[in-house]
Amino acid sequence: WEVDKFFWPEVVLHLEKTHGNAFQQIGKHLRLANQDGLKVMAVTSGERGVGRSTVSMHMARCAADAGLTVALVDADVFYPSMIDQLRLDMAHGWQDCLFENVPLEEVAVRSLEDQITLFPLTSVISQQQLHANLHRVSKIVKRLSTAFDLVLLDSNRLNLEQRDLVGVAQESVVDAAIVVVDTELSIKEKIDTAVSILHGMGISSIGLVENFHS
Repeated sequence: WEVDKFFWPEVVLHLEKTHGNAFQQIGKHLRLANQDGLKVMAVTSGERGVGRSTVSMHMARCAADAGLTVALVDADVFYPSMIDQLRLDMAHGWQDCLFENVPLEEVAVRSLEDQITLFPLTSVISQQQLHANLHRVSKIVKRLSTAFDLVLLDSNRLNLEQRDLVGVAQESVVDAAIVVVDTELSIKEKIDTAVSILHGMGISSIGLVENFHS
């Protein structure tokens, strides 16, 4: 279904107002990377509370502003938050495509003004459920990557207890990953662990994004 526009969190809008040039530069960079084959990017971290969702939303807006068609996927299966952050009232999320055979088109929310389509989660997927369905989940992400220029996964954190990521099964459909780091609060060992897990998944294009704690 469609909405006129999303109600973006104030922190996302403030980021763009205060860093306008960076907003355009990130969009330009994503457009060029897309031309070079970037289709699916995961945004993760080594810990909670560092602003993964803020970075995901910001990058989605940058990419859309640069002319790309963008799918923004709530892929934090343990702590889904996109519908709350964007103030949406949803009956179904993409988890229902896995467990209740709901068509993917029925859970998509397209913002006409933003040119971004959200694929929300409306309930938690357990670690056991995710692990058992990694291949099916990856097929969903792969399908999105054929319908949109860029798929951004607002992913779960990675640590020794949580090693699974939406979009990664035997083979990864994730082309690149960003590890969000809080400049004041992040612990180096947790960052290194997340990066190491991503390397182990076969993802070689990994960047760190510093998110200032406010």
